[in-house]
This record gives sequence, structure tokens and C-alpha cells, in this order.
Amino acid sequence: EQRREKKKIIAEDRLKIRELQQRASKPLPFPTDSNDHCETSKTAYQHITPFLELLACGQNKLPSELRIFDPYYCAGTMAQHLQELGFSNVHNQPNDFYETIRNNKIPPHDVLITNPPYSGDHFEKLKLFLESNKKPHLLLLPDHFQVDTENYIFLKPIERYHYWTPSDLRSEEGSKKKKHRNLMLGSRNSPFPSKWCISLESVMSMKKLLQSSVVDSLDGCKLYEEDVSHLQNGKRFRHSSEESSNDESDDEPTYKRRKSKT
Repeated sequence: EQRREKKKIIAEDRLKIRELQQRASKPLPFPTDSNDHCETSKTAYQHITPFLELLACGQNKLPSELRIFDPYYCAGTMAQHLQELGFSNVHNQPNDFYETIRNNKIPPHDVLITNPPYSGDHFEKLKLFLESNKKPHLLLLPDHFQVDTENYIFLKPIERYHYWTPSDLRSEEGSKKKKHRNLMLGSRNSPFPSKWCISLESVMSMKKLLQSSVVDSLDGCKLYEEDVSHLQNGKRFRHSSEESSNDESDDEPTYKRRKSKT
């Protein structure tokens, strides 16, 4: 019995590796910057699960029925991570996001979740879309990116998030830095501290959100009412029980990096 179970696990792992290699090897049908090619870790999605469950409950839906849209495609691992967390209705396809907007073909969705590409003017274009879209959205951004604090609350991990670059998506020629690798995810990096910028205002007031049970279910992260990325102190709503009493410092921002455009 144990031998059969071990064979099953090995077969599933090999399938995931092949699927990632196949996705990463396909050329994307839109211009990209190789420095934008990174996938978000599963831990980052685990941290926002309480907010997604709250959204689903507010619409009388199961988590698996919540329609999630990520307009920026890298290698599709985000859909896999969310499915493992119970959110299987995810749209993240290798399409040109801006062409999709121009053709008025944005897929129906209840919430937009994305770690957008940081190069060029992608972030500015995304903000313009969000203003007109008027849907709940959760953006994973580096600390040196700023958003309107009146419309967001901020979720910061206690430990810096890792990101993964699938093999073949970024040239490492000339790089002498030793990297941690995972056959199912790629090369790991953590170039700067980042945070979730969360806006549910279109369906739930900030007051109602902060009175909900979601703030008591956070683990491994801290919730703030203002962006404290560059401040010594910030007003915090709730924090994880894992946080030590002397954990008051934020990681210092370093550089830029991340993901590909869809």
C-alpha cells in the first residue's frame, strides 16, 4: 500500500514538472520583458484566502465558484496554487491583456488578483483598468510601488515572499549567483519586500471588512490601514500570533523584478 502511494506521488510530481516545462516552453503571444517572468509563491495566496472566502460567502458562493481573474500570464502556476487552496474557477490565460480590453472581451469575474509586471507602464495601465472595472481586487506589489491609501488596506508578510522563475523563461547566462531550484516551480528569488494591496470597497465597506472574522484568521502576515512600507510605524488592525513582540522592523526595499504581461 505504501509503495503504491509513493508511486502515485512520484507520478503526480512528474506530471506537474512536465506541465510546467510545456507551459514555459511555449512562446507568449505578446511582448514581454524577461525580468518580469516570475510566479507568485503559494504562501502569498494562502495569506489572502480569508479575503477570498469572505467574498465568496458574501455572494452565496462556494470558494470553488468564486470567479477569479488574473490578467497577467507567466506560466499559469497561480491557477494551480489557487486550485489547491479550493479556488478552482480561475481565469489566467496566455492572452494579451490590453488587446482583451480593446476587444471588450474581459472574462466575467468576481475578483481580480494579480502580481503584475513591473516593467514599462504596465502598472499605470492596470490602474486605469481597475478604475473603470470597479471590481474587488488584490494586487501583490513591491514595497516601493504606491497606491491610493484611501481605497486599500495592506497585508504584509512577516517573512519576505519568494518568487519563482520557471526554467527557460529568463536567461541566466553570465550569472554566478547560486540559486535555489525546484523542478516544479523553477528558480527561487526574493529581490525585495512586497505587500498585498487589497480593495473590496465595491462590494464591502472598509468598516464591515474590519469587523468581520477575516482579521482574526490571518496567519503569518499583518494587516495595516495604511501603507507602512517606508514608515517606522503604522496603524495595524490585526497581526498573526506568530509575530514576536519585538518584530517592529520592515525589510528594506532593494530592487525591481517580476512577471509577464497578458
